[in-house]
Parts: sequence; C-alpha cells; structure tokens
Amino acid sequence: MDRHLRPIDSGAVTRRLWLGGWAGLLLSSAWLWAAGTNIAADAITRATRGYNTYSGKLVFLTDNLTPDNSDLAGVFAWETKGNLIFQFETPQTVAGIRLRVGSDAGSYAVFAYLGANYGESGQTETTDEALVADVYDFDFLPNTWVDLTFPTDTVTDYIELVTEGGAEFYEIEILSTARAPTAVRAPSWGQIKRR
Repeated sequence: MDRHLRPIDSGAVTRRLWLGGWAGLLLSSAWLWAAGTNIAADAITRATRGYNTYSGKLVFLTDNLTPDNSDLAGVFAWETKGNLIFQFETPQTVAGIRLRVGSDAGSYAVFAYLGANYGESGQTETTDEALVADVYDFDFLPNTWVDLTFPTDTVTDYIELVTEGGAEFYEIEILSTARAPTAVRAPSWGQIKRR
C-alpha cells in the first residue's frame, strides 16, 4: 500500500493537537507574565478592618523580598481570613496577580472593579456594574508563587484579594499589560542650532 494512502491514526493526531494546544497555552501565559510590568507599588494598598486580624506590614508585600532571594523577607499573614485592597488613581490594564505564598496557604479570590470604593467601614463598597473580572484558586499550595490570571484586556482601578482559611504572603505582584512609556530625550541646544 502506498504510504500516502494509509489510514490516519486518529489517536496520534488527537494527542498531537492536544499537546500542541497545551504548549501554546503555556507559552502564551509565560510570555504574558514575562512581558508584564509589576504595578503593585503604584497602588494604594489597604487591609480590610473589622474582624479580619493580621500580622506583619503592608510594605512587605511590595518590597521585592521573598524567601527565594533574601533571608530578610517579611511576611504578612492573615490569621483566619482577610481582604487586601489595591486602588489606582487611574484605570490600568491588568493581566493578573502573582502571590508569593508562605507555609500557610489559603484559597484565594481576586475581584477587579471599576469605580469601587474603600468605605469608611473598612470594607469595599461597590455596585453590581463595577465588577469587571474575577478569578479563583483553591489549590492551597504552600511555599510557591500562585498565579491568578484575568481575562485579556481587563481594565481596573480597584483590585480586591480575598483569602479564606488564613494565609501568609511574602510578595504580591500586579502585572500590567500596558507598555511602559518610551522616554523622549530632549535635544541639546547644539542639536537644535544644527537643524
């Protein structure tokens, strides 16, 4: 039988397509995270008040120190549950959030809003129209980075990270997909006279 007329092994084709699809997804996710700019330090960061007690300092979440790169990494920990708020002055295009979790891992939900407010009660105040994206992680994986990816082109000015069951955080990255501005160099007086 001619090799061009042999029947196709549909299982092999399906496996190749399946593996190719997963490889494409993983590569595009890796490219997105690598291309993102961490804008967590640009946000006003708050921890909700009330029944949610925590230890550590909010500044630990954006100091770029983790157990992976420093013995001086500080930990921010919720004892039972809690919410962290990240608020921006202007809307940002955000790819998602990365959490460097410690030995106490929780479940996480991240909500992106447009126009939400941090109320006087120490809680998020919003309307139904304000929610633009939500993502969840129920893996409870300790001592690792946890990626929570928003849908493509999510625009937000207020992000709320909710944890249940307690958690330890060393670092939180909010990755923007917007391109960093290109510096425009002012011409010198000599360059201007030359024209």
